[in-house]
Amino acid sequence: MFPKKYFFLLSWCVLALLQACNTSYNYDQLKEGDLLFIVGRSTSEQTGAIKRSTSDRGEIPYSHVGIVKFEDKDVYVIEATPSDGIIQTLLYEFMQKAEKQKGKPLIAVGRVKPEFQYIVPSALEKAGDQLGRPYDYAYEERNDAFYCSELVRFSYLDSLRNPIFPAVAMTFKNKETGKTEAYWEKHFAGLQLKIPEGELGSNPVDMSKSSVIDIVHKYY
Repeated sequence: MFPKKYFFLLSWCVLALLQACNTSYNYDQLKEGDLLFIVGRSTSEQTGAIKRSTSDRGEIPYSHVGIVKFEDKDVYVIEATPSDGIIQTLLYEFMQKAEKQKGKPLIAVGRVKPEFQYIVPSALEKAGDQLGRPYDYAYEERNDAFYCSELVRFSYLDSLRNPIFPAVAMTFKNKETGKTEAYWEKHFAGLQLKIPEGELGSNPVDMSKSSVIDIVHKYY
């Protein structure tokens, strides 16, 4: 028979763990349409290359972004991933992709400002319509595929159907050395494409600093 004192101890530990999760991460404060910027794990060559070519020294090197969606009693993130294309991921699975510091993931919650909140329902609908589409390995805004920040950019459209996130000049060069990352040279050579250096696009770091959103919470 399970000793009563151990039962109470186990119950207390479970309760404490649940309270710690809710208190530390404040998942209940998320709103539909929030953008989750994560510092992805550096085990991926692509993630490392994205960090080195889009973030300056001292900046948080966000390498991925997704859109929060509520469905029934679950919380999902609509995201563009190299492995599976455009998918809808459970929130806790999305969090597991983030690099961790002191046991907590490096994630920022971006929320479009009040004057743009009217866009959220249509943005979720547009992002949802892309589920199943392929990942945009070419980083080309004129095709039918999407990379992560491109999916966000073309989901959040104003009343005139223009993106509220302005395009920025893309770079595939290491921010410190000024030289093109070897990963990108190999990547685009494999696609038989020219590196789109200077072409218009987007990236999670610049998007996280956009004037149309507020960073309302960070998880460390």
